[in-house]
Amino acid sequence: MTWANVGFGDEFLSRWGRGFITSLVVLPMILMCLGALERVVDKVFASMHWVARKLVVALLAAFIIESVLALVVTLINTPWGSTFGPSWWLAFSRSLPAGILIGLFMTFYMKPKLDRMSKAAKSAQA
Repeated sequence: MTWANVGFGDEFLSRWGRGFITSLVVLPMILMCLGALERVVDKVFASMHWVARKLVVALLAAFIIESVLALVVTLINTPWGSTFGPSWWLAFSRSLPAGILIGLFMTFYMKPKLDRMSKAAKSAQA
């Protein structure tokens, strides 16, 4: 996202570092909301096939995560003004394809694996 905002100039590494550190703080807060997102999608689209519901969750998660991260990184890299909107859009649109792939990976692979580990840990405590 930093590359989309400022390019590969002299400021790239310092701005990328600030954006990366900020993303490490913001991303866990976003990820905590994914369980709630899945519950809402399951409730609203209860009649939909489970694969389709997971696809909806993955796409919504990608849009939410990339929107927030693009906002944070753009706030760091671009002064608030007339260039903010186009800079945010550039960062968002360039990161969205990767975000969708990550959302699909998290929804179909990581979350089920984490759920199984959590269930095993709870049964071991009982």
